[in-house]
Amino acid sequence: MPLRGRGGLRFAFYGRVSTEDYQDPVTSRARQHGQAEALVAGFGRIVAEFFDVGESRVLPWARRTQAAALVLAMADPDRAFDAIVVGEYERAFYGAQFSLMAPLFEHYGIQLWLPEVGGRVDFQVEGHEQLMISWGCSPSGRSPGSGCG
Repeated sequence: MPLRGRGGLRFAFYGRVSTEDYQDPVTSRARQHGQAEALVAGFGRIVAEFFDVGESRVLPWARRTQAAALVLAMADPDRAFDAIVVGEYERAFYGAQFSLMAPLFEHYGIQLWLPEVGGRVDFQVEGHEQLMISWGCSPSGRSPGSGCG
């Protein structure tokens, strides 16, 4: 995969913590950010951060403060990043959200990187899309196979 520029890809990190789970935002952010950094090591660096605190994963991106800001930033042709890295799939997507967001990522030429696929999500590979959908449909978001509905 070609790297953009001499320093590699520029990544925006997206993470989220919900107070429903009584999670410590500082600890959760550090863990998610650490996973994201490990994933992109050797490919680029994180140059921007968007982290929602107290926002449920069932809310669409447009209703999460930082996720909505990330979508706005994606539309900027002079944005500071080339790709988005997420520390954990379940922190970003729920239900059909991946299917709704993938066309936006493609439209703006933004790569999406997830630990669950070991790097870049290939939007053209049906297996990747089916895997993302099944994760979004599982109650915990941690494992595929539970189905939506």
